[in-house]
Amino acid sequence: MKNEKLTLNLPPELLEAIEKKAKREKKKKEDLIKELLAFYLSIEDRKTRIKKEIVKSYKTSSETSLFFSREFFELEQELYKELFNNIK
Repeated sequence: MKNEKLTLNLPPELLEAIEKKAKREKKKKEDLIKELLAFYLSIEDRKTRIKKEIVKSYKTSSETSLFFSREFFELEQELYKELFNNIK
């Protein structure tokens, strides 16, 4: 698949954090941003699937819904932890 060009305007502090992380990991900024976006999108897809399961489980079993609610909460925590760590 052919890559397409995307131009972003970022706040200076975010760009600086990306530049530092890319340098530490010896990666191109472009590659780091691709990785971060892919990670974010995969987490968002999982969240969407889990939300659908939560709604479904509320209709069938409170025990199941509690399981998915906890999993969703943990996923949210993982996302924010990873995003925070990836821009440091």
